[in-house]
Amino acid sequence: MNTVLITGSEGNIGTYLVGHLKKTHPETKIIRVNIKAIEQNSVDSDCVYIGDLGDASFVEKIFQENTIDYVIHAAARQYSSDGFKDDAYGVLSSDIACLLNVINNCSRIKKFVYLSSAIVYENSKTAPFTEEMTESIYPPKSSYGLAKFFGEKAVAFLHQQYGTPYTIWRPFNVVSPMESYKKEGAHVHVDFYRKLFIEKTPSMQIYGTGQQVRCFTWVEDLAEGVIDFLTDVRTNNQIFNIGGSQQKTLIELLETLVKIGKEKNLLAPNYNPGVIFGDTFFGVEVKMHVPSTEKIKKVLGWESKTDFNTCFERFIEQKQKNEDQTVSTLRF
Repeated sequence: MNTVLITGSEGNIGTYLVGHLKKTHPETKIIRVNIKAIEQNSVDSDCVYIGDLGDASFVEKIFQENTIDYVIHAAARQYSSDGFKDDAYGVLSSDIACLLNVINNCSRIKKFVYLSSAIVYENSKTAPFTEEMTESIYPPKSSYGLAKFFGEKAVAFLHQQYGTPYTIWRPFNVVSPMESYKKEGAHVHVDFYRKLFIEKTPSMQIYGTGQQVRCFTWVEDLAEGVIDFLTDVRTNNQIFNIGGSQQKTLIELLETLVKIGKEKNLLAPNYNPGVIFGDTFFGVEVKMHVPSTEKIKKVLGWESKTDFNTCFERFIEQKQKNEDQTVSTLRF
């Protein structure tokens, strides 16, 4: 029986990693880490540690009390506009400190799996992005990008010095219903959801021209890829882009969300918000944020299962379900 430590296990992606690992490998011992207490009935038989990965002694305790075979490091500060402006140093220092505290205990494990991000390509002038591009383009300049870039190098150096196998995944525009819409400056689809379905704004702003191109990835497709290839030797010491392949502009994203909302009677038939273009994006704007998925197809035979429209149908359905559950909880 393998023991797997999943950091960020209660997050937008980590929750789905835990779920898919339980589904496909029920015999696995899963160690989860959360910064605050979790209701006991929500953790089943998992081993849950409550504490801060930024505390080196806390992390050491986890490894001292368990023989850990695999680590999936999905912990990171949540994406927001603050991370690009007012809290840039906080994001960088926190993410690096947490990662190093975990890596410092991983010289003898079977594999270290690192969830990086497509943001490492933020200085690329060409698309689609191929995995080897990061060896020739400038390093990221944003706090989020630089933290992920540093993380990738740290994982590679761990292997160089101790021989610890690793896999680095670079997800593209992950769509998770667990991402909160309550604070402005989240991922674009989450901000659009808040403006359309919660605020029902008569007009909304899109940074730039609205012609920026993105490829979106349903979170369960990502979780399946990470977990299904966890022990696969073909992923040893490799970096993979992982994401959808359908290229869509932000205007197309907006139109799709409105269309789905009307079809599900969540938006009025005559609701057609005006769009204001312009202003400067608070983050790092890339016109073509598109992955090359040739490597993951060739090496692993992996492709995203969920098309663009289905992805956002599921996103809206689950967001609405979560809203209904919250309302019920408040009432009773």
